[in-house]
Amino acid sequence: MRALLCGLALATAAPAAASVFDVYGFTPRGRALGNALTAEADDYTGTFYNPALLTRRKRVNVGAGLVATFPRLTIDREFTAEFQKEISHELPDDFTGISFGALFPLGGRFGNRVAIGFGLYLPLLRLLRADSVDGQVPQFYRYEALPDKFVVLASLAFEPVDGFSVGAGVQVLASLDGQLDFGVEVANRRVSRREILVEIAPTAAPVFGLAWTPAAGLRLGASYRGSIQLDYALPGHIDIDTLIQLDLALSGTVLYTPDIYNLGVAWDVPGAATTLAADVTFARWSAAPDPSPHVALDLSGDLLAGLGADERLDIGSGAPVDLAFRDVVELKAGVEHHLHPQVAVRAGYTWRPSPAPVPTAAFNYIDNDAHLLAGGFGVTFADPLEVRQNPVTLDFVYQATIMSDLRVRKTAGADDRVGDYRAGGVVHGIGLAFRHDL
Repeated sequence: MRALLCGLALATAAPAAASVFDVYGFTPRGRALGNALTAEADDYTGTFYNPALLTRRKRVNVGAGLVATFPRLTIDREFTAEFQKEISHELPDDFTGISFGALFPLGGRFGNRVAIGFGLYLPLLRLLRADSVDGQVPQFYRYEALPDKFVVLASLAFEPVDGFSVGAGVQVLASLDGQLDFGVEVANRRVSRREILVEIAPTAAPVFGLAWTPAAGLRLGASYRGSIQLDYALPGHIDIDTLIQLDLALSGTVLYTPDIYNLGVAWDVPGAATTLAADVTFARWSAAPDPSPHVALDLSGDLLAGLGADERLDIGSGAPVDLAFRDVVELKAGVEHHLHPQVAVRAGYTWRPSPAPVPTAAFNYIDNDAHLLAGGFGVTFADPLEVRQNPVTLDFVYQATIMSDLRVRKTAGADDRVGDYRAGGVVHGIGLAFRHDL
């Protein structure tokens, strides 16, 4: 039993694969502009939004920031029967994390036509965590345990001719695999063999981008981020003398980010100190795998074989669930206006339709349509420590993810184990960061 509990604990601690950047954005400026930065990223944030844009800035640029998010989501089951409430629901927790980034244009013989960028996200409360929750439990598919994972971005950009750049990079997350191996001697009442192997390995997805400036003040961009997921596997083996052998296999995919295709445009309005930006994003959610945990229990050995029960006691979790997710198109827009050369105000909006059908059957993966509203500002001032001559920019953002109300009515009615419910709410987020050219 201890070995089984250990295996289950390890499975619960598996890190999720989806990135916090994909749902909320990277840095306050990007979030305040509705994440419409496929043609507008102007610093190390290009590692995520469009690596080709890393060549826009011709100076070394560094930055760091703090993000805090407060989900206030609800699943209302007020009118369900008491026996249906025996299956509880899951809600995402508050989280806080820090991000870092750096951009290095290469001078000399490269003539600042080559640039390298890095980005990093580090959760403050838990470095690696995800909840692999049973599919019958009502849960917000895209938001459950999302931010509790370590993210690294690295990209390279090249500008072969003036006004046109290409870029490529990777998004790296952590994955978890392991193995449990125990031996038990019944006669001596002791554990004769105890072996636990846990491996944390990188999981990477490609990022590509193009950027073109067809006219002064007008920029076009296109980017692609490859799908990424965590396929965890934690097999366990227990020998009880030669009488019973128990093989337990825990596996699954915790969270998933699909293939993402972005097209963007940005325009510096002549004489208005204003920049307008817009993106269209295609997300291929139809390829999303079943996120529920899979369990297989195989019992064998001389004792069970003698009783003829070695195969009758085997347990499996059944066939994978067909999520029936659909591909979606997201729309993003943002505006930045400079009230003063050192003060900029920003506003942004994102329309994010849900790829998930209304869960009317046994499984309860919720993903409401969402409106992301954001506002923020940036202030540029002299380095207060007087260490550097170049000024420092401080950015702030408030972002609200407003969920459309979702009413779930089960086709089985009162016979459903969970029953009807309503889901919705708001996710509040704030971010603060500084940027500095060296």
